[in-house]
Amino acid sequence: MDTAIWIIIAVVVVIVILALVLLLMRQQKARRRVQAEEIRQNAAQQVSSVRHREAVAEEADARARQAKAEADAKAAEAKRLQEQARHHQGHAAESRQEVESEFARADRLDPDVRRNADGRDDPNTAGRHAGQPSNNPIDPRHRPGADPRGDQTPPNAR
Repeated sequence: MDTAIWIIIAVVVVIVILALVLLLMRQQKARRRVQAEEIRQNAAQQVSSVRHREAVAEEADARARQAKAEADAKAAEAKRLQEQARHHQGHAAESRQEVESEFARADRLDPDVRRNADGRDDPNTAGRHAGQPSNNPIDPRHRPGADPRGDQTPPNAR
């Protein structure tokens, strides 16, 4: 019987150990469930904050897209205006050449315009008729103190 008692004691000890292991496993699962629930609650509390941040980010992105669209429109307008300015400058240059050509033609025809030895008009008398200064506002050669080449920039500003 000695052996039978030892076997019974061993079986009881094994059963007690198994019961303790099962109890510890259940307690561990329960603790993990509680811990998971706490994490879920914390996450749920942060949802509104995250949604607010997302809304702020989306609003900032929309403003950035709008600003980019406005900048693109401004750039296109600037390019169009530059092309228009170039077009007008070209026409103005052509017009100026035509006017200067007309002045030169008038100077060639005018017997009161003195010529230099090389056949060019004397800038001191160009466009003057009978010793009178010209009042022509277009021809820069006829304005006192103006550069005869038509440059409107004062000499000290260069």
